[in-house]
Amino acid sequence: MNLDFVFKSPDHIRYENGNHVSGPHGGAGRAVKVEPNINGCEGYNVRYGDGFIVTVFSLDENHPVWQNNIQMTPKPMRIVSQTADKIVLRGFPVQAQSPFGWVDFNGEDYGLTVKMKNGEVENCILHMHDRNIDIEYLKEDNQQTSNEPEIVSLAKRANAQYQQESVTDARQLLMQIYRSVKSNPGQLKEVNDFSALGTVFLMMLDQNLSDDIDTQQMMASVSYLCISKAIEKDSSNLNLYKDRLLMLRIGHEPFSYTVMNGLNINANPFSVMGSMATYSSRDAIYKMEIADLELNSELYNQVPFFKERKDEFDEMIGRDFFMPEKTLENVIKSGIENHKKLLEYLENRVMNEEDVDF
Repeated sequence: MNLDFVFKSPDHIRYENGNHVSGPHGGAGRAVKVEPNINGCEGYNVRYGDGFIVTVFSLDENHPVWQNNIQMTPKPMRIVSQTADKIVLRGFPVQAQSPFGWVDFNGEDYGLTVKMKNGEVENCILHMHDRNIDIEYLKEDNQQTSNEPEIVSLAKRANAQYQQESVTDARQLLMQIYRSVKSNPGQLKEVNDFSALGTVFLMMLDQNLSDDIDTQQMMASVSYLCISKAIEKDSSNLNLYKDRLLMLRIGHEPFSYTVMNGLNINANPFSVMGSMATYSSRDAIYKMEIADLELNSELYNQVPFFKERKDEFDEMIGRDFFMPEKTLENVIKSGIENHKKLLEYLENRVMNEEDVDF
C-alpha cells in the first residue's frame, strides 16, 4: 500500500502501560509524516524501496514541518498488518550510524498505528514498545468541543509547561487559575474535565505558591475535590490516585482543617479537645491514604515512595495504631467512608454554596 501523508494533530494523549497519564494538553501541535522509502533513511543502513519512513514534528514553534522542529527522528518501518480501517507499521532490526560507525539498532521498539475512515487518516498512535508507551495524536474534529471555563484550558497548559520544566511560565498560569477560582468558585459547576484542575492545585502546593495557611487550605481542598471528581469518572486511572495520595501528603497540614469540618471533628485547636481533634483529623487522612494504596496495589509495586508509605502503615496497623479499627479491612472501610463524606462536603460547600473562604 502506498502510504504517503502528513497528519497534523492539534493535541495528543499519552498512555503508559495502557493507563491514560496525560493529555489532552489544551494545545500541543504535532505532525506525523509517513512516506515511502524511496532513497533509504538518513542515519540508517537500509536499502531504498524497503518499507516506509515515519517522522514526528512539533508544530508549537514558528517552524514549518520541513525545518528543524523534529520531535522524533525518521524511523524506517514496514507494514505488519492492515485492514480497511487500520494499518499497523513497526520498525525492524537495522544498523544505525553512530560516532563509532555502524551499530545495531532495534527498530522493533517503535511502531505506528494509522486509523482510517472513509479512506482518510483519522488518527495516528505512536508506539514505544520497549517502554509500553503509546501517544495518540488526535484529529482536529476529534477534540472535545466544550463550553468549559477558561481555567480548564489554562490548567492543561500549566500541566504541559510543568512537564517540560518551564516552571516560571507554569507558575504564572497557576496564579491566574487560583485567582479565577477564588473570585468565582461557581465556574467549577461547568467543568467536565476535573483531572487537570486537580493536578494544578496540587502543583500550587508543591511550588509553595503561598505560605498563608488559609490559602493553602483552599488549594488543598480544591485539589482534593477536583481529583476525587475525576476519580468518580475514571476510577481505573492510577495516575489520579497517585495525585490524590500526593495531595494528602503534601497538603496534609492545611487539609486537616477541612477534614475536621467535613467529618465533624470540630474543636478549638488551642484546647485539650482541640489537640484530640488534630490527632483524629490526622488519623482520618491516614486511613484515606491506606484505602487508596491498598485498593491500587500497582502504585506501591511500581513506585518506591508509595512502597515506603505502605510499609509505614503496615507497621502502624501491626501495633494497633488505629482504634477501634484494628484490622486492615476495617481501616480501609473507614478510609473509603472518609473519602465519600469529604467529597460530599466539598461538593456542597465549594460547588453548591460557592464558598472557598476556608
